[in-house]
Amino acid sequence: METGKLSRRAVIAGAAGLAPAVLARPAHAALLPIRVGWATMPGHLIPVLFDNPAQKGLKHYGKSYTVQPILFRGSSPQLMAMAGSELDFFASAGSTLSLGVTNAHLDLQVVSDIIQDGVPGWHSDTWLVKASGPIHKIADLKGKRIATNAIGSASDTAMRALLLRNGLVDRRDYVVIQAAFNAMPSLLEKGEVDCSLILMPMLAQMLKTGQYRALFEGRDIFGSSETIFLAGRASYLRKNQAVVADFMEDWVRSRRWFLDPANRPAAIGIIARFMHLPTSDLEYVFTHQDYYRDPWSEPNVPGIQKPIDIAHQIGMLKQAIQVAPAHVELQYLVEAKKRITGAA
Repeated sequence: METGKLSRRAVIAGAAGLAPAVLARPAHAALLPIRVGWATMPGHLIPVLFDNPAQKGLKHYGKSYTVQPILFRGSSPQLMAMAGSELDFFASAGSTLSLGVTNAHLDLQVVSDIIQDGVPGWHSDTWLVKASGPIHKIADLKGKRIATNAIGSASDTAMRALLLRNGLVDRRDYVVIQAAFNAMPSLLEKGEVDCSLILMPMLAQMLKTGQYRALFEGRDIFGSSETIFLAGRASYLRKNQAVVADFMEDWVRSRRWFLDPANRPAAIGIIARFMHLPTSDLEYVFTHQDYYRDPWSEPNVPGIQKPIDIAHQIGMLKQAIQVAPAHVELQYLVEAKKRITGAA
């Protein structure tokens, strides 16, 4: 079996079989501050996972560690912070992981799912154009301006790969304008760009007006993919093994709390307060209009490999890595599930 085609079950089983015993913490150890990068809400959930830990049933927050969520424009700027030891974990895309290993020579490992794009029946990133405009197919983007959040991010890679598959080359055939996600709807509305990725909930609101139409989706190039996952450095994981086990248990507990239908009103309220939005704008969250999130935070490892392979095939990545097994560390998810379920 080729490494890139390892099944998700096989990767998890391997992690369970190879996982070393979690080390005991020394008594009265100082709290470990864990810095975690993120780029979008409510997609990544990271800035709200560790607030009000008692409500979410977190066992270790404030006892063995604390969390500092740090906002970035995309995954590629977070990689720079990882290389500069300014982050401990980051919300990574497949292309970012590959660049971090091959260019920055970082010992990066995937530790958890964050969001999956294009899972059948679930949401996929969507690029809009004006309904009254001349753009009806991807080839019509020749000579146009397209908004992206950060060069090398998950959505940027999907967009460039799909355009290249359709004969359009960056800088030769179209212009890319970098912008924050929350600025993209205005850029498209004002005609400052001709095409843009639009995230929920603005996507639904803009389509409802009839003034915009969807041109393509992330699933059109990658199918079902692990768009964003949590990654850290192997050296950091080894050095802080016991505390990372605590952090990952609480990470899984909190994500499961948010995904539990019984907690949905409270969860939507937390997200709404953080984003300064009315709860009515977030009715899509945790429904099939939203990204898929694995209930036990298990990443779709083949869904990380496929975007890397495609980016390499079309020349976007000079080198491609095989994600599994060297760059996957799922022992902490295995341990978290045991702790949460009470399994031996």
